[in-house]
Amino acid sequence: MKNHILEGKTILDIKIANDKQAIKFITDQGEIVAKCDADCCSHTWIESVELPCAFPALVNSIENLHLRDDEEIDGETIRFYGCKISTNKGDIIIDYRNSSNGYYGGSLSWPDEPDEEDYFYGGVFGQNISSQQWVDIKE
Repeated sequence: MKNHILEGKTILDIKIANDKQAIKFITDQGEIVAKCDADCCSHTWIESVELPCAFPALVNSIENLHLRDDEEIDGETIRFYGCKISTNKGDIIIDYRNSSNGYYGGSLSWPDEPDEEDYFYGGVFGQNISSQQWVDIKE
C-alpha cells in the first residue's frame, strides 16, 4: 500500500487559500498543495483547520473522517468531510464541505492522487479552481 504524500515529512507551516479552496503544507521536503474538488454541479471548500500546538511537526499518518450526516439547508445538501493528519505534536483536523442538489460530492485532492486517466480538477464548469492566494490560518 502506497504511503500518503505527507507521511514521514515534517510540516513547518500551513497556509490556506483566501478562497478556502486549497491548503498548502510547507514541509522539510518542499511545498505540497491539496485542492478542494467538486463533482459536476457542486462546490467544495475548507470550512476550518484545527492545528497542533507547534511546528515543526512530523507526520505519522493521515485518515479520512466522517464528521456527520448530510444536512439540508435552503434546498441545498451540505456534505461534511474531514481529514485527520496525526503528527508527533498533535492532530491537524481539516473540516471541508460540499454543497449540491444532493446528487454530487466533493473531495480533497492531493498531488499524488488519483491515478485514473479520466480525472480532472476544478469541476465540470471550473467552479472549484482555487486562486491559491495564500493567507495564514486564523484560529
